[in-house]
Amino acid sequence: MLETHFDASRLDSWKEIAAYLHRDVRTAIRWGKERGLPIHRVPGGKRQSVFGYTHEIDAWLRSQSRDGIEEPFAESDNPLERGAGSAPTESAASPVIRDNVWLLRRNPWIVAACVVGLIVMGTLFLGSLRSAPIRPMGLRRITDDGNGKGNLRTDGKTLYFTEAQGARSVLAAAPLSGSPVRFIKTPFSNVSLQDLSSDGKTLLILSYDGIIIAGPLWTMPAQGGDPRRVGDAVCDVAQWSPDNRRIACASRTTIAVMNADGSATRTLATFSSPVGRVSWTPDGSRLRFNLEDTTAHSNSTWEIEVAQDGARVAAKRLPLGPGCCMDWTWIDGGKTFVYAEVDSNGKSRLSMRPESALLHDTHATELPVQIGDIGVVSSVHGSNELYLTAGSSYRGELLKLNKQGALETFLPGLSAEYIAFSKDGRWITYKDSRSGALWRSRADGSELLQLTRAPMEVEVSSWSPDGQRIALMGREPGKPWRVYLVDRDGGVLQEASDGDDNQGGPSWSPDGTRIVYGNVFCEKTQNCWIRRINLAARKSEIIPGSNGFRTARWSPDGQFIAALQFQKLELMMYDTKNQRWRMLADSIAGDNVNWSGDSQSVFVDSPRDKKPVIERVWIKGGQRAVVGSLAVQKMPGQIGAWIGLTPDDSPILYHVLGTGEVYALDWAK
Repeated sequence: MLETHFDASRLDSWKEIAAYLHRDVRTAIRWGKERGLPIHRVPGGKRQSVFGYTHEIDAWLRSQSRDGIEEPFAESDNPLERGAGSAPTESAASPVIRDNVWLLRRNPWIVAACVVGLIVMGTLFLGSLRSAPIRPMGLRRITDDGNGKGNLRTDGKTLYFTEAQGARSVLAAAPLSGSPVRFIKTPFSNVSLQDLSSDGKTLLILSYDGIIIAGPLWTMPAQGGDPRRVGDAVCDVAQWSPDNRRIACASRTTIAVMNADGSATRTLATFSSPVGRVSWTPDGSRLRFNLEDTTAHSNSTWEIEVAQDGARVAAKRLPLGPGCCMDWTWIDGGKTFVYAEVDSNGKSRLSMRPESALLHDTHATELPVQIGDIGVVSSVHGSNELYLTAGSSYRGELLKLNKQGALETFLPGLSAEYIAFSKDGRWITYKDSRSGALWRSRADGSELLQLTRAPMEVEVSSWSPDGQRIALMGREPGKPWRVYLVDRDGGVLQEASDGDDNQGGPSWSPDGTRIVYGNVFCEKTQNCWIRRINLAARKSEIIPGSNGFRTARWSPDGQFIAALQFQKLELMMYDTKNQRWRMLADSIAGDNVNWSGDSQSVFVDSPRDKKPVIERVWIKGGQRAVVGSLAVQKMPGQIGAWIGLTPDDSPILYHVLGTGEVYALDWAK
């Protein structure tokens, strides 16, 4: 069993540093001397023995733009020469990157819904590019049922994919002719399509129940039938080799290779960072994969040889920037690599490189299709078509579950989520789903005030008990999620504590002196804890016994802290007096915990179930009752991951109206 250990964020030579910058070595050395490019010298090494860290270089690149200094990539006036190698600016906080490590875990369909419209640029523009190997011939929509889609696979006649059905994830298929979508029945609550066999007869899928898309592997007939377990494999992502004899399985920070029946599993490599997507190269000799930097929230793309004799091999980093790659495929008989990336303006696009030149410092050519977010890319061997998912603007509406269990419109006209009420119910904060900013207003919508601005991302917020301060979960580009404090009437945001861990949604103690939160972006590294901030000392401490927990919420009376054990799907309760945890309820598959106003019960959700519901669980005795159903198949769009609570204990939902449809992009040489 072979393992490879190394720090994926470290670049160990001028050559690697220059490749990461997408410039030659002389330019990198000059930037180190003249512009302060962060370079470290190897102790006792030769004069040219240097190394650097990607997160430090990314921060330096942003500072060049922020300080008004000449943009480092201005050496070339050709925008194509700034494509894959360009580091994103502060505005490049793409929802797809969040999807890779955060939104995908919360709700994989938000990716397909967070997009602007498709814009097809003229073919004359492509003709003016010196190295354009293909030209577009047309773009046509294949599906149109209003539900989010992902994980495309096709045999050239039928398109297979994973589709949102209410709050669940199910298997679906549609002819490439554009006929209606049909669903493929499975016995699972949720399914994620991983691959399609080369003969088009068998699907490779994984099943899951909770908020994390990871689980056992199965095969099943493409036309429907009984699934069969693939050994005892549990994967985050998986793919057959081109000859269907082996399977590559990525789980947390490890890549393993096994026979197609799940036998003879061997670890190929283990890394210090979580593994994102992974796929075989067309010749079946190598694996191409992403490593996720959970602190800088960026990706790096790597390749490793799968040696037949089991010999130890090292992974090689590809000269693709931190905006690459959300997804990829090969066309032209495997000769050309097509990938989805985030450009320097924060927009997603398709780019391509000759496969034979990928390991060298060559520039990418953009396909003339600029898409707000590209969800998934797929192709068929020998076909002149690319298939991709894209959607309309990310917008939605709020729905309230009334006392009769029926959904009704709440705060009409407001496209927002993560709504938090002040203790007296007179004020609210919320994240505007279109701009991404945090806003504060009266509960009736008056006295509106914007509290955050781009490029900061925000999610959960909460009010201090006296209603004078707001704690929020925010993230600056290239930095971890942190808890910030801001006055009710706005002003400068201040971090609540020291440190660099990824901090989740904040929840106040009743006396306003402390804040509790659960870590995020820690599932694959198994470093999730519930932590408590002492606001006066600006220090956070781990609550013992909380490893593997997330989504912490303090009860209004201060007696309990509720949290979720996401791997075991358990609702946990911490007694602040005796300082002990106990399991209050099981089979909780969601990621929301909302306390009732009297601190006697909590509202939780299990959206990823065949009968998704919101439940109320009482602290004394652990009794539970269904409050309402989340099965909304008759509604277009889908229910978002967030669920809140009004002052009268009525659940509120975010109904996502944007959709993710599948398009075919025809191209020719």
